[in-house]
Amino acid sequence: MIHFNPLHKRPALSALILLVMGSGFCQAQELLSDSARKEATEWLKEVKTGHLNTSSARLQKAMAALTTAIATENAAMKLYVDAMKDRFLNPTSMMSRMLNRGGGGYRMMRMPAMNGGRGGNNGRNGSQNESPSSAFSNWRKQNTGNNVAPGFKKALQLQCKWMLLCLKKAEAEKNEREINVSANVLSMLDEVAANAKDVGEQLAMVGGASDVIRTYLNISDYRSETLPDNLMDLNGIFERVLLAPYKENKDVENFRKLWNKRISLELALLMNNTASDKKTAEVEKANFLLKRQWEREKACFELGDQVASLDKMKSLLPGIKDPNDKQRAIRDLEYLLLSPAEKEKLREDRTNRRMPPGGPRF
Repeated sequence: MIHFNPLHKRPALSALILLVMGSGFCQAQELLSDSARKEATEWLKEVKTGHLNTSSARLQKAMAALTTAIATENAAMKLYVDAMKDRFLNPTSMMSRMLNRGGGGYRMMRMPAMNGGRGGNNGRNGSQNESPSSAFSNWRKQNTGNNVAPGFKKALQLQCKWMLLCLKKAEAEKNEREINVSANVLSMLDEVAANAKDVGEQLAMVGGASDVIRTYLNISDYRSETLPDNLMDLNGIFERVLLAPYKENKDVENFRKLWNKRISLELALLMNNTASDKKTAEVEKANFLLKRQWEREKACFELGDQVASLDKMKSLLPGIKDPNDKQRAIRDLEYLLLSPAEKEKLREDRTNRRMPPGGPRF
């Protein structure tokens, strides 16, 4: 026979049952009165105003720091070093906590923009008991002064300029205010192109540095919905910012011009970011150029410039030598040449193939 102990003899179980059934013992629901609603609304307004004032002060401080940083390459580097110092020495940072616990995790962490420095073992040769201050000292020795890779400071300066533009755009978006940054973006891309020889290899290396700076300036929550975080994200910049208006208005002429600008810029960066010999570099350049031209014609065909795009694609297709690339190009063209009705039927067939037997399940 099973015996049950009375609940009053099992206080822990009684408390648990009351907790689970708590909703049944709550007071009756009560709606807000008009005066209570008004009081809560006024309170929320004060909270919101305080939050906006705090955010605005934080934003202005970050903008001032970035404005100072973009003045010179050395100023940009100083901001980065200050940010790294904070990352090592700030007691609340993950890096500092790991080092204070013995440093085991520090040696395994990938440091941002390590390729910007050329000396030592990139900070991974410290002892497990390395203090935050000595770890930062070692990092600074290996990643500043003569150990800074050529072009790194310039790339960092350009990235800081981009961060400032992104911050202004993000602030406008948060306040639901329109701000057109296309001219600023084009100007920045022109500056990148003019410095491609110096920054071609290093521009991809400063993304990690910008993340550290963003954390240091306490602006990680200020990110633009339109502009990518990193200047090296040329695909995002062109697709989301520059090409989008011409695509929407079906302005093929300016759409093509911008595509050509994109190809020229990417090509300049590619040619200054290759360790290949001259012959191999020329082959890489030709293959890259062919792929980008094909993508441009696909985009222009879809935009409505079908006759001109088809002629160009016919001339480009024989130059594609890689079998896989050629097969993809043929499939691209097969799809583009379908009528609207055929494309719709193809989409339906693909949807049906993905659908489970018996139709959709709800």
